[in-house]
Amino acid sequence: MKTISKPLALTAAIALSLSASAWAAAPAATTNAFTVLTLEQTPGELDAAVVAAQLEQLQVDALTVRNVERRADRVDPLQGLADALGYHYRFVTADPAAAQQTGSVVLTRLPIEAESGTEQPSLNYLRLNDGRHVVALYTSAADAAALPPLVTRSRLGAPAVLLGAVSADAATTAGFDPSRVALEANESYFSDGFQSASSAPIKLRTHDGRKGTTAATLLTLGYAAPVGGETPWMDTALNADARAKALLAQMTVDEKFQMLHSYFGLGKDGGPLPEGAVGSAGFVPGVPRLGIPSQQSADAGVGVTNPGGLRKGDHATAMPSGPSTASSWNPDIAFAGGATMGREAWQQRFNILLAGSVNLQRDPRNGRNFEYAGEDPLLAGVLVGESIRGVQSQHVISTMKHFALNDMETSRNFHSAEIGEQAMRESDLLAFEIAIDIGKPGSAMCSYNRINGTYGCEHDYLMNEVLKQEWKFPGFVMSDWGGVHSGSKAALAGLDQQSAGEVFDKAVYFDEPLRLAVAGGVVPQARLDDMVSRILRTMFAHGNFDLPPVHEPIDDDAGFHAAQRTVEEGSVLLRNAGDLLPLGKDVQRIVIIGGHADKGVIGGGGSSMVGWTARGTNAVPGVMPTTWPGPVIFHPSSPLEALRAQRPDARIDYVDGRDVTAAARAAAAADVAIVFATQWSAESVDLPHMQLPDNQDKLIAGVAKANPKTVVVLETNGPVELPWLQQVPAILQAWYPGIRGGEGIAALLTGKVNPSGRLPVTWPVDVSQLPRPHVNGLGFNPKNKPDDTIDYTIEGANVGYKWFAAKGLTPQYAFGHGLSYTSFGYDNLQVVVEGQRVVASVDVRNTGKVAGADVPQLYLQLPQGSTTPIRLIGFQKVMLQPGESRRIRIEAEPKTLASFDTADKQWKIAGGQYEVQLSRAANAPVQRVPLELAEQVVR
Repeated sequence: MKTISKPLALTAAIALSLSASAWAAAPAATTNAFTVLTLEQTPGELDAAVVAAQLEQLQVDALTVRNVERRADRVDPLQGLADALGYHYRFVTADPAAAQQTGSVVLTRLPIEAESGTEQPSLNYLRLNDGRHVVALYTSAADAAALPPLVTRSRLGAPAVLLGAVSADAATTAGFDPSRVALEANESYFSDGFQSASSAPIKLRTHDGRKGTTAATLLTLGYAAPVGGETPWMDTALNADARAKALLAQMTVDEKFQMLHSYFGLGKDGGPLPEGAVGSAGFVPGVPRLGIPSQQSADAGVGVTNPGGLRKGDHATAMPSGPSTASSWNPDIAFAGGATMGREAWQQRFNILLAGSVNLQRDPRNGRNFEYAGEDPLLAGVLVGESIRGVQSQHVISTMKHFALNDMETSRNFHSAEIGEQAMRESDLLAFEIAIDIGKPGSAMCSYNRINGTYGCEHDYLMNEVLKQEWKFPGFVMSDWGGVHSGSKAALAGLDQQSAGEVFDKAVYFDEPLRLAVAGGVVPQARLDDMVSRILRTMFAHGNFDLPPVHEPIDDDAGFHAAQRTVEEGSVLLRNAGDLLPLGKDVQRIVIIGGHADKGVIGGGGSSMVGWTARGTNAVPGVMPTTWPGPVIFHPSSPLEALRAQRPDARIDYVDGRDVTAAARAAAAADVAIVFATQWSAESVDLPHMQLPDNQDKLIAGVAKANPKTVVVLETNGPVELPWLQQVPAILQAWYPGIRGGEGIAALLTGKVNPSGRLPVTWPVDVSQLPRPHVNGLGFNPKNKPDDTIDYTIEGANVGYKWFAAKGLTPQYAFGHGLSYTSFGYDNLQVVVEGQRVVASVDVRNTGKVAGADVPQLYLQLPQGSTTPIRLIGFQKVMLQPGESRRIRIEAEPKTLASFDTADKQWKIAGGQYEVQLSRAANAPVQRVPLELAEQVVR
């Protein structure tokens, strides 16, 4: 094990690098051409000052480099160049899992509105905004078959450039005219929207040495003349901001105010639906005379909802809960889940999905944890960001919610989350920041609660200062349903749209009260126009105008596949003493007990509940509560029937578990007993404790006493107390597993699929280990009145495993814990530091007898005396066959190395000695490497 640290050759002139960064963030809007500089390979040396000066002189919008070799144990020098210049860096390769990757790199100074990711190996799509136009840039198109659907789905009529060795046939199939060749030698093409193309050889100076030049080609594509006409906002060559500006100029005052508040899409007080509403959470009428489509919003924490089956014939995939997705530690799983929800929303006529739940789990009793993605800002930010990106890949706007600190449901409309600014930035807000960077959500939803005394939907610091100014969020902020308390105050603080105020708020503040405020000069006209523009530009950016939803049947099989894959990768094998699992062929008599496992699997309650699926609705009706936030729902996916299908050779019986004595008797007669334990939770109410309800602990203990070969499958909102732990050899945490939960659980129990989930939360022994062991007002009909405040200053940024590390506590199961049916070994850990980039590489070997996936986790141990002792800084999931070894690359997120300076509003890495830990879980380091970091600002 060793650390490699060396200075960057490209940091020769810091001052010029910083000026380039500022220039990159605000591209000029006067250019009439899109320019790309292409290099065939990475130059031997790069000096940021020298390169920046030439790129600015040439007005280069994008720099592409082909034939880039990126080793697992090195920082790509082009990435260092991008950091120094303030450019975006994207690397695309045909084999993301390879240790030595060959691919192409794109560096761009322009904002990226949308992009592809690892779901499109060997292809790269970037939607770039130059301040006036938008360009769809496709690079490294080695997979000709995958190119046409990508272009069809993503171009939306924008001027397009295709760079890479692509045949004329492939270009034609993708919709490019082969006669419009941009670079003959490289078979690159451009589309309509450009009227001219020219290329010229360039000798790019890469440093000031005698041989510091490299051959490059400068491609200049001249934009076609604006379409103009009576509807210039329908010119798809213009960026979303330019289109919104042109459209705004044609709107009347009434039409503008119509955009600023939605109606409850299910009707008021049981009355008729608003005219034109599809039937769901929110509806904003369109403006037919200007071609503005209506806004149709659907709840979708874990799938597209159809409350009460109001939309006859519509159904959707009930996806596994958020912790299940987070437990996969796999961005591709999150993207696929988001794409499933986005596709099904679009096919049911929705163009906005109320998805993207990022709130951190600070307490396992939070009733809405099942919608979220765990306790760590990096893991939650990456996984939710990818889910948002998946939703929006289907031309459906995704929200990001609930902004911010909506981490408990008790008294959620009134309580104040108390926390310091630095701690907030390094915990919950960091998760939101990472999710925005990856997912680029079209909308953010402000939360019900107060933050340090101010309501989330009136919070100037959160919405204006942080979200819109520091993070440069271009979308719009909508309120949660019932989250608005004022007109002018909320508007001036950054709220852009009130949600269903006629039903959920005391008044429709964004109608008459806001009109009076604008007329009286309290709210400037410019702010009103900004509110409308943000909504319009978001609708343009995500295809609401150019590719409106079409009502058509959903692809049930595709949804089932995405859901089951999530269950299989997201369920966590917590315990497997004596290798009781997987169930071997010698296990011929099995009894399944409890949890309504003969009928289905449980799901969470509230607005996110998916009650109508391809398999029908609730498999176990009548379980209390049957009214809001219920009904308690069991998705029709029977573990009993699925296990019988997997093991037709075995006798498998079912006992409902209501009678502990009868259950124990059945268990004693079986080779293996499997107890399904459930815990229902829901929006608007927190759980009163961490215990399984309905006498299930007694049931499990009784069964385990009768049969020492007992397996427990937990279907819960999150961690629960395990008083019977030492009596039960095997425990599988399946969370809320959705419409393919039965099939996924059966595959895991039988070994058809090897468990690979890792906990996204710390599993406490009991509530005594929590920062707040007692919280007033939890549960239905609590004895004590809820408190007005929740004191998060107790743990601050030390959420979950950081709290346990700071306090020296040992959890039941650590964050990142998870077992497998095989074993893995790590060897030859190396860590490279260059600038703000820390890259670790390690050989991972499957040392067992079956194929499986592992999740090496990278943690940073901070110096003694640091407020936060440890942080997750990176992770990588890897699938290996028996005996297979692969060198993997784990790159640290720079902000996880830093602390937030509240005075300078910057992330700063403190210089000093650190330790990198390669771990199987937060408290289980396998290898350690000392690390020295230089003092610097993260850019």
